[in-house]
Amino acid sequence: MEYGDLPEGVREDVRPFGVSIADEELARMKALLSLSRIPSTCYENSLPNGSRALGLRQEWLVNYRKKHEQIINSFPKFKTTARNCTFHTTEIHFMALFSKKKAATPVLLLHGWPGSVLEFIPLLTLLRQKYPDPAHLPYHLIVPSLPGFGFSEAFPVGNDYGVPHVANIMADLMDDVLGFKDYVVQGGDIGSRIGRILAATDPNCAAALLNYSPIPQPPGMSRDDLTDDEKAGLDRGNWFRGDGCAYALTQATRPATVGLVLSTNPLALLAWVGEKYLDWVDPASFRPRSVLQGSGTAYSRELMEEILLSVSLYWLTNTAHTSLYSYRECFAISGPTRSAHHYEEWHIAAPKKLGFSYFPKEVAPTPRAWIATSGNLVYWKEHAKGGHFAALEQPVSILEDLEEFVTSCVGRD
Repeated sequence: MEYGDLPEGVREDVRPFGVSIADEELARMKALLSLSRIPSTCYENSLPNGSRALGLRQEWLVNYRKKHEQIINSFPKFKTTARNCTFHTTEIHFMALFSKKKAATPVLLLHGWPGSVLEFIPLLTLLRQKYPDPAHLPYHLIVPSLPGFGFSEAFPVGNDYGVPHVANIMADLMDDVLGFKDYVVQGGDIGSRIGRILAATDPNCAAALLNYSPIPQPPGMSRDDLTDDEKAGLDRGNWFRGDGCAYALTQATRPATVGLVLSTNPLALLAWVGEKYLDWVDPASFRPRSVLQGSGTAYSRELMEEILLSVSLYWLTNTAHTSLYSYRECFAISGPTRSAHHYEEWHIAAPKKLGFSYFPKEVAPTPRAWIATSGNLVYWKEHAKGGHFAALEQPVSILEDLEEFVTSCVGRD
């Protein structure tokens, strides 16, 4: 497959991988959907004017439950094993676009929850269109499924692993398995935490371009000094913490229960995950130009297809329960939290470089001055639209930022 030729220095156990879902698993999913009962309307799930103030609407679940595609097969895919700091190995799946240029910059693209490698398909598509010849592609793009997500192996049952262990696995993937030096990492959500740790601790990671970095108000800084847009961003963060993060506290304190529920019924998984996409994207990213209707409420057909494809991947790979582990670190209500973004040991100090892509409808937009306290901030780009799933919502913007950041900060083009 084009862009699938491994560069020199890649470890021998990296092997091509193809997605092939067994027919019986597809049949099982369809059977469960057909047997699952959708509850009747009530006050909470049918508020006037299409409101989702009290959660997902019943009409949405009625209309959007029957779509599955396998677009992931159009890109080169591989599997290999990588080690964490305890020297345990985990089988990792990754998509890639490999360049044939010797001076190509390695770029690691990291997803979060409830996302997956599917978030980066629009960006990879743009790159294939812009550089139709692998000999001209300036980058090696590596898009792994995080451990416990998609086609990557989950952590062993008898061990308590978290995001720092994932960062070690990603470092081993880039450093030892693929043999890359001076790579750049880009990510949001969980991927931003992993990316920050990599930039702070891995000698082979030169820079991190993030689009999510929730940081408490630093000492000595006032909200009065912020722009109106930054103040609006903080208000959105307050909404999320007060009205939108009950799911996170549940996944942090009762992940076993949540995992069991989500893994037993695809309709429950669709409701749980679908709500996050509806609430966290910028409506401007998925305008209802082509719509499906339900009780007078319009939704974007494109966004619905993205949700259904993402949920199908979680369901068919049986990873709804194995992908929740990071929440115990950053949303725990007792004991120390490890959000990574405001811990001194993960400060991205010079000569390492930090870049940031600011999107106004992120769930917790953070002011520039606050982010600058967390690292050597050398690149900042503020966008007019976009939300939590930036690579999926605004792939053109993320690609432009990435190319500018690599060119100006790593010195390659």
